[in-house]
Amino acid sequence: MSTKNTHIPEWLTVPFAGITPAPSQEKGQDLFPTGNWRSIRPVYRDKLPPCNNACGTNEKIQGYLDLVKRGKYLDAYALIKEDMPFPSVTGRVCYHPCEQACNRGKYDEAISIRAVERFLGDLGQALTSDVVKPGKPNGKKVAVVGSGPAGHSAAYQLARLGYAVTIFEKSPKAGGLNRGGIPDWVLPQNILDREIERLEQLGIEIKTGVEVGKDITWDDLKKNYDACVLAVGLTEPNSVRAEGEDKEGVLYGLSFLRDIGMGTSKVKLGARVAVIGGGNTAIDCAREALRQGAAEVTMITVEGNTKEMPASPEDLHDMVEEGVELLHGRSVTAVLGNGKVEACQLHKARFSGAINASPITVDRDAPAERFVVDNVIIAIGQHASLNWLPAEFKNERGTIKMDKFGRLGDTNFFAAGDIAQVGSGQPLMVVNAVGDGKRVAFNLDKVMRGEKLQPRTIPVDVIFDLNRMNMTYFPHFPRVQQEMLPTEKRTKTQDEVIQAFTEEQAVEEANRCFSCGTCNACDNCYLVCPEPCIARPERSNGMYKILVDYCKGCRVCIEECPTGCLEGVPELDFDTGVVRMDTAFAISPGLHGRQAQELKNLGDRPAKNI
Repeated sequence: MSTKNTHIPEWLTVPFAGITPAPSQEKGQDLFPTGNWRSIRPVYRDKLPPCNNACGTNEKIQGYLDLVKRGKYLDAYALIKEDMPFPSVTGRVCYHPCEQACNRGKYDEAISIRAVERFLGDLGQALTSDVVKPGKPNGKKVAVVGSGPAGHSAAYQLARLGYAVTIFEKSPKAGGLNRGGIPDWVLPQNILDREIERLEQLGIEIKTGVEVGKDITWDDLKKNYDACVLAVGLTEPNSVRAEGEDKEGVLYGLSFLRDIGMGTSKVKLGARVAVIGGGNTAIDCAREALRQGAAEVTMITVEGNTKEMPASPEDLHDMVEEGVELLHGRSVTAVLGNGKVEACQLHKARFSGAINASPITVDRDAPAERFVVDNVIIAIGQHASLNWLPAEFKNERGTIKMDKFGRLGDTNFFAAGDIAQVGSGQPLMVVNAVGDGKRVAFNLDKVMRGEKLQPRTIPVDVIFDLNRMNMTYFPHFPRVQQEMLPTEKRTKTQDEVIQAFTEEQAVEEANRCFSCGTCNACDNCYLVCPEPCIARPERSNGMYKILVDYCKGCRVCIEECPTGCLEGVPELDFDTGVVRMDTAFAISPGLHGRQAQELKNLGDRPAKNI
């Protein structure tokens, strides 16, 4: 029966069994919460995108990509700076494990996350003052030994927490591995200089030319500072243990790159250079040798082919493109020459077990090969120099003995970076060292505040399965490629090989992000709900709300959520909100139907004057 245009007496406008108020009446929905019908409740529950999970410092990658696509570049830069002190550096040098984990790679091509990070880092470099400020001083002093990625990161986070930080660096310039292990054509000096300047703007004091164990002792650190972070890195080159390795013309990879980076190199390479090793440092050495005047460069590796090499495939491709030759399955057993390098003696070799994780077996019964060269650059890894460290804090591998939090015993000394991660199975990358420095900084802060160090116990749901998202909303788009310096020009200059994204390219690439498992305020749920039972004060992650009193659990919003952040949870899992009622007009107490209380109180209302 319709009541349209019919006068309804006042006493009949209250809830009364058998009478349904018109939907336009003020309390209409309050009286009939259709959420009582629901068996499944939609819940916004952000998962962890695989890129965030794979990043060594757990950058909020999905977050800043989402901000970039909306044109909020400064907000994106501020977000990345929460975890990464120098995005302009990692945007150039990182081996981007985030891209290897990117779900988009299973669909078409992974997102060029590193290029977008570089775009934001370069934007930050152009700012007159940084978005990050030092924390309120807490009166405590911390020493950081080493200014490489881990030391830089630890000092940065500690300054943000209010500590007075002093960095000790034994080299004449700050930067550590970033300065002395990465060529200019990958990371220009002026970019790193600007990031070091940012550290000093936070109030961090940097003392160069100071070597621990020589200019400052363990006892000095213990006496003059409340705590200390040891981020000394792996500075000593590994030997190939070949006869004649001490001949003139034999160089070591990291020293070769370091002297060039510090501007102290006096090496004049000959026409023919052999680089021993198959990793990323070896690739940098081979490519740098071409830029230092070598005419022929050959990389000699134990690995049997390029797929076995631990080097970055992209860098390997660029190296070959520049003209470096590869010789696989060989080991240098002797360096030949009369006081100076004339040739390498090679024997066939292979790893006795797992590739790059087992002893090398050399076939000395096979005829030796003579490989004529003018210089040999050995780049097969580094180890630590820890003569200054008390014996009680050294382990059997010759590195620092510490607990899982990076702490040395019950002291206020912590270790971070390559020195802490070597032998752990983790790849030794800049981003991992940065993440380690960040985590150690927060662990140190907890100790200083008297808190107990405890492992993280919060379960993490990483969304790897594309079936957990609605892929119909994602058209296929090709990856935006970074421009490269022409091959014929690369070896004649120290200019950057990989060029930066334009603003348009950065936005286009950020738009390819799936926002895996994370609400990106696409508004789909808000638009497709048939009731509507979804409200939001503004279009932003975290602002969407399910009106549980009226949501029937039809699952339309769940099925149409592109990112998979909405999921259906059985109503019985909840003890709040609307639950199923026995009847449409149940009056049993505690059944959450608001009309039940209205009907219960009906008899107590005063009679109305008709």
